[in-house]
Amino acid sequence: MTDATAPITQDMLTIPRKLPEGGKRNLVGLTREQLRVALIEAGTPERQAKMRVGQIWQWIYHWGVRDFAAMTNLAKDYRALLAERFEIAVPELVSRQVSADGTRKYLVRIAGGHEVEVVYIPEENRGTLCISSQVGCTLTCSFCHTGTQKLVR
Repeated sequence: MTDATAPITQDMLTIPRKLPEGGKRNLVGLTREQLRVALIEAGTPERQAKMRVGQIWQWIYHWGVRDFAAMTNLAKDYRALLAERFEIAVPELVSRQVSADGTRKYLVRIAGGHEVEVVYIPEENRGTLCISSQVGCTLTCSFCHTGTQKLVR
């Protein structure tokens, strides 16, 4: 029997995302607060930062825009500043497989060149989505690409 009041302990070290040396910071995946701070650090006046976060957030997450030049409700010089300092990068689709039962398996390349797997398993009236949350795995399942890689992070 386990103690229900025992503290939760971390069983694996989480490696934070590294910023590329001399490269641009990826805006995808930042929280609104992290985006606000990044914009202020890049020169956005603090009094405008909240408004700019809303505008950029809408372009990225509502309209799927990946090019600052297309963000037409931002001034041209501000778009140029954003393009100089930041990028909008999503994982690259490496391969897509569909099985006879409709299961879809995607291999995607994430920052750093690492690859993870995403699997959609359709069922009657619902579906299951399995997304690798780490690069590599200790389980070594033969059907899973992530399981064939040494655990990295």
